Amino acid sequence: MDSFGALARVALLSPDEVSHLQNIAKDNHNSFPGFNLNCPLLQLKDSTELRQPEFLWKEALAITSQSTLKYQKKDLDRLANLLWSFPQEIASRLKRGGPKVSSTLALLQRLTLGTVAPEAFVHDIAFKIVAAIREGRVPQEMGLAILYGKLNKSSLRTDAWQITLILDVNDLGNFSHRVADPVVPSEWSLLLLQSDSAPASAPNELPFVCGLTGQTDVPVGDKMPSPNLPILGPTYLMSMNADIPCHSRYGRTSTKIFPAGKTSIHNLNNAIRFITHSRKRNITWTGVPNSFNDKLDLVITYLDEEPNADVPLVGLFADTEADDELKLAKYEARTEHIHQALKLIDKRGRDLHIQVIALSQIDKGRKQVIFSACYSTDAIYRGRDNWLAGAKNVPNIAVPFPMGKGKPAEWRSGYVPSPNETMRSFKVQWLRGGQLAQSVPGVELSRIYALMLGPDTHNQAKWLLDRYLPRTDSLIIGLARFLTGGSNLPQSFRKAMNGALRQALIVIAVYGILLHHQDRKKEIYMEGRDYLLGQFLQFSDRLHKLYCEHERKGSMPPQLIGNAVVSMAIQSPNRALQVLSQRMLVYLAWADRYKGADAGLVKWTRKELGRISSDLKDTDLGSKVATTGKAELLLGYLANTKGAQKDEEKAE
Repeated sequence: MDSFGALARVALLSPDEVSHLQNIAKDNHNSFPGFNLNCPLLQLKDSTELRQPEFLWKEALAITSQSTLKYQKKDLDRLANLLWSFPQEIASRLKRGGPKVSSTLALLQRLTLGTVAPEAFVHDIAFKIVAAIREGRVPQEMGLAILYGKLNKSSLRTDAWQITLILDVNDLGNFSHRVADPVVPSEWSLLLLQSDSAPASAPNELPFVCGLTGQTDVPVGDKMPSPNLPILGPTYLMSMNADIPCHSRYGRTSTKIFPAGKTSIHNLNNAIRFITHSRKRNITWTGVPNSFNDKLDLVITYLDEEPNADVPLVGLFADTEADDELKLAKYEARTEHIHQALKLIDKRGRDLHIQVIALSQIDKGRKQVIFSACYSTDAIYRGRDNWLAGAKNVPNIAVPFPMGKGKPAEWRSGYVPSPNETMRSFKVQWLRGGQLAQSVPGVELSRIYALMLGPDTHNQAKWLLDRYLPRTDSLIIGLARFLTGGSNLPQSFRKAMNGALRQALIVIAVYGILLHHQDRKKEIYMEGRDYLLGQFLQFSDRLHKLYCEHERKGSMPPQLIGNAVVSMAIQSPNRALQVLSQRMLVYLAWADRYKGADAGLVKWTRKELGRISSDLKDTDLGSKVATTGKAELLLGYLANTKGAQKDEEKAE
């Protein structure tokens, strides 16, 4: 805008340039110097040929001040407010500003000089866009979309849309800062707050005290700010519908229900905008899975004592890597550098506290805090150590990942999932032996974080395992079938399992974490009945497979005998062993007389079955299997042994 209040020129800014510019935003409907401009600007004649670029450009060259606008009265009234009413409200409050706001004051003064009739302003923009297209400052396709709308190729109609218009002075060389310079907002905030300084109280009137801070302040007024949060969008700091009877039962609504001070609310708004700035993505904020739908929630974390620190704390709670190769790295490796950076500023004699806040969108008008907690750095260190120890609280279970045609599979084990991955795994119900994954409602984010960092992890782990096992046991049973059956299995089953291998590694680790927090350490449970029962089922499968390879010329049944009774064993160990004892007689007799090329492996498998049977003999096979026991049984069913591992590698 020139010194006479007229539009001098228009130009297109890159997304990176726009991301650093700032606004004065009173609410969703008043902002300066940038605001949304409705497009198209002009009415297009109802002619199909005019929707072609060459005809649209011809139409643009013929624009006059009498061209019909595509604006209704309400749109013009809104534009008049943005160009006149709101800027003048700001001007009176910034008039004592220094050099940083001199360009802002100049722009505000120029708005009073030129014509602010909204119709004339829109026509003037149209003229300047045509000039910008001619001079190469705006691409023709973009300029025509602003003038006449975006062409919908399926309907052959022009659709409405919006652009962000940012006003500035055209003689930038005369000022130290441009209007929307990122360093200017701090000066804006200071001047706006000073203009809101509390007036002197009447002799018998008590000063206003903010209910949030306990400090003397002035009332916030009728509305609170609405910061535009990443992931969630425009967010009301306070949302209340005065038309709902329960909201006015005490005779007060909106900001009158509690004494909120303007300074406190502005500071709160500034803090939210600072901590969720685009430059702080994956440092102080990122997205996390919603518990019950496919949308993302917003998680915010920062150091109370040093909010400016660039330690990427959010990586402790969420997956922030964009590189697929990094996503395959263990959680331990991904978070080690975060802990090292945190320890550099965690000095002795000073307490550091980490705030963790998660917000979710309930509906378009409401966002809700679904988790809020403050942790000491010691709790963070301890929580991560316990998480890692839990993921390792499982026997050695290696899973073969295909690496491409003609290449040997890569065996992976010991995966440590992030809290994000753990939460996602709760949202899947596995069916048909791991061949089908079905989306189901998950668990609250607070439960996952409480498992990692909370004081009562035993009860939390018990609650989670009760819900996790029925969702994942089918996948583990299918994985055991996949590991034992190998290439003899149907191609459709092998293809389904290949796509579920990473999820299986996550499930195995989560079993270990949930057992660890219930004081079920692997050194103890691997000697117990349920784990041994799982091992017995595995070796039953292996003996059955060896029999089929040598006596049936490789012809395999749909399920091996251990896999066929594993679900029964989870419910009744005694019943499952009775069924197995009858079916295994023929395979045991064969093993005792077999003297072929794999005699060593057959004899070893037969010997292991005898050893496990001996260990199981003194256990109570009639008692029910507890939830922890079911997880231990499934882990035992998958656990690799030295001989079994060699067998797998040989088959592969």
